[in-house]
Amino acid sequence: MARKIMLLLLAISGLLGLGLGYVWGGLQSYARYQQASLADRQHCGGQLPIRICVQAPQELFVAFYPSYLQTGSSVVEVLFSSTAGPQPLRISVTIVGFSQTEMRTVTAVGKMQSAGFVPPLLDGVLRTLTSDRLAQLRVIVADLQGVHYYTNTISLRLHSRHLMAWSASNRLRIAAWVTPTAPAVERLVSRAVAYLPQQPPPAPLAMTGYTGTILRQVLDQVDALFDALRLEYGLHCQRQGVPYAGPDSTASAVQSIRLPSEVLQQGGGSDIEVTLLLASAVESIGLHAVIVVLPDRTLLGVALSPDGQGFGYWDASELSAPLTGDAVNIASDALYAKEEKQGAVIDRILISDARHAGVEPML
Repeated sequence: MARKIMLLLLAISGLLGLGLGYVWGGLQSYARYQQASLADRQHCGGQLPIRICVQAPQELFVAFYPSYLQTGSSVVEVLFSSTAGPQPLRISVTIVGFSQTEMRTVTAVGKMQSAGFVPPLLDGVLRTLTSDRLAQLRVIVADLQGVHYYTNTISLRLHSRHLMAWSASNRLRIAAWVTPTAPAVERLVSRAVAYLPQQPPPAPLAMTGYTGTILRQVLDQVDALFDALRLEYGLHCQRQGVPYAGPDSTASAVQSIRLPSEVLQQGGGSDIEVTLLLASAVESIGLHAVIVVLPDRTLLGVALSPDGQGFGYWDASELSAPLTGDAVNIASDALYAKEEKQGAVIDRILISDARHAGVEPML
């Protein structure tokens, strides 16, 4: 019996050691991966006396690029120094086939300095970028006489403009898909005017947003947009939700989301796509929209007054049911109240907050 116990203890000890070995090996591999990944992001070199390091991303979600331009957020950082006294340099950065060239003149000194770059987009490039593409980031550093001290071409993956990278830090960037000035959205607003007289009296006479309207008429305008999508466009909606766990989560995931004009053209979309379409039309007429994230769906919320006192809600997935916008509004208000009471509302993303943060419409 003692021998069996001893053998059992030896076996457990061996398995434990093997398990710890796997854990340690995994940690070592992960550490090596992180080091390699960091090395890939920083590209150093340069002809003496100039020292250059380029910090560049390995991938870009291009749907976010207009907001980088709006806020001046750097996509590429170029670090530079000189061991031979002050040296004027000209730095140029280009994402080949995606951006124009951004050029800047700096003076390198002994201390390492940095300059951030976000090259302007080529005209119309986002419209064509509907699938991932491998691109090249080209960085050239030369003196004012044209002598090159550093030239490098770095691989860069451009993700389709359809891809939303969901994370707590990116939550406001969903507003890039809210495109109030898109011609297709403006046509929707124009055609929805015909559904205003069908709203309960006193119905608004035009899509005027908050101007000259009472609370009920704010709801009426959104109801008319909803009715137009169902009756005029025959739009279909499939409930899908979003892979996002809220502002306190560290998780991230990607989701394919088409622009409102594409959803209208193709006759339907997921609930997040149709919610963003409605948000686009709502913003187009001057109303404040909020994207409400629930565990299994998204809702459109609309502020009932310019100062955001009170909201009405619409469940885009109800487009596939024979319900008027008014009926959907009533049901969605009840749904939101229930979810809020149960603590199930994952997030409320105000489009106005996103605009103030520099998140502009993608197109």
